[in-house]
Amino acid sequence: MNKHLNKIVAILVFGLSASFTMAAEPINAMCPVTTDEAIEAGISAQYQGKTIGFCCKSCLRKFNKDPQAYLENLDLETTPEESDHHSDPESHSDEGSHAEEASTIESGHDHATDHHVDNAETSASSRLVAFLGKLHVLVVHLPIALIPLAGVFELIGMKFDSKTWQFSARINFIFGGLAALAAASFGWIAASQSSYTGELAEVLQVHRWLGVSVASLSLLGLLGLLVSRGRHKNSGTTLYRIMLFVLLIVVPITAHFGGSMIYGTDYLF
Repeated sequence: MNKHLNKIVAILVFGLSASFTMAAEPINAMCPVTTDEAIEAGISAQYQGKTIGFCCKSCLRKFNKDPQAYLENLDLETTPEESDHHSDPESHSDEGSHAEEASTIESGHDHATDHHVDNAETSASSRLVAFLGKLHVLVVHLPIALIPLAGVFELIGMKFDSKTWQFSARINFIFGGLAALAAASFGWIAASQSSYTGELAEVLQVHRWLGVSVASLSLLGLLGLLVSRGRHKNSGTTLYRIMLFVLLIVVPITAHFGGSMIYGTDYLF
């Protein structure tokens, strides 16, 4: 037993030390998107193996959508693909639009907005899909809050054999589980519209499938609650509790990767 415990402790220590090692200081002092504003601690992204800081989450999202538009402000070497893009005459108009957009942002920067200008030619269906993707951020906070709360209430109910606490736990789980299903659906739509590059693209993939896992576990837990109301009460309750307590681990991990999409991969350390 002690041997296995030592291994677990060693793995945890190694993971923490690796996290601190990976956390690097940004190479820039000023935001590459709004070049007249200093970067904020904890808002960064990894690009070409370097940590780049930003003044706000809006600029971070803007950079993630099109890093090439702001590379000149960072004095980074471009990749061969980027060089081909800049040497292509047909790309000059796109570069001009990037420069004009960056200039517009610098002249009036509002941290409360995403500096997003809707394209008038976007079809109604595309706008609807984009709107549904944005709902992910709104809905995802419900399972993050309600499912852990349900777990705490269920533990209290089991400890003191309290039907009131168990009822409260199950009400929270029902709403949290349904919200998890909606959040995963909206999140999948949002991910399909994203254009993250490098390390953040890998983080997105992990977050995406963890979200699907949370939705699947929630669905099984809801099924367990449904079965518990029939003849197989004990089996249904057992299934519900197993899914709930697994979710107590999976939900925070999923939320961590979601936070990394906004604040950067090293925002915790």
